Amino acid sequence: MPKRKDPEKFATLGTKDCWHSYGLQILAPTKFSRVVSHILNGKYALVTSRFGKRVSTKLN
Repeated sequence: MPKRKDPEKFATLGTKDCWHSYGLQILAPTKFSRVVSHILNGKYALVTSRFGKRVSTKLN
């Protein structure tokens, strides 16, 4: 396959303001506390899975 003449262009990454609980597990403790404080203050959003909602409704 021939090489591309122009390099590929990608969009610039912004700040991550939407977090999943699995993504929080791998953070260092200082970054974890900073992100959680932003989530509690309403600056960041926490994404919940649909599976967790189904389990919680079945238990109640």
